[in-house]
Amino acid sequence: MTEARVVADTDSARANAEAVLAFFAAALRPPYDLDAVERLVAEDYLDHDPYGEDTRRDGVRAKLEGMWGGLPGGAFVPTLAVAAGDLVTVRSDLVPAGGSPTVAFHDTYRVADGRIAEHWHVLDTAALAALFGG
Repeated sequence: MTEARVVADTDSARANAEAVLAFFAAALRPPYDLDAVERLVAEDYLDHDPYGEDTRRDGVRAKLEGMWGGLPGGAFVPTLAVAAGDLVTVRSDLVPAGGSPTVAFHDTYRVADGRIAEHWHVLDTAALAALFGG
């Protein structure tokens, strides 16, 4: 997998970017260590996903279990992480096991005490639906 380029304005912002990229490495690509959700996501996590039903930490694991069950071998491949203060924005591609088509994602995370505390994203919903056969 390609390593993401990291741009950070301070050492603490770089550490926040590394925490987010650790989540990508563990839970968002095979072999899908979903226990990383408990290690890397804050207990009081809030997902600002307008399509999500469970916006808390338990919802992250459930969403990932569903995604990887429907897209085995798929992976989020981060290409750029920009960090300032407690915010980290990551540009990534959701790549199926066969390699194409891909779906572009832009996610922003707030990191607190080394753990992901909040999440927002923008994605191509039509491409995602097509990837899942919808």
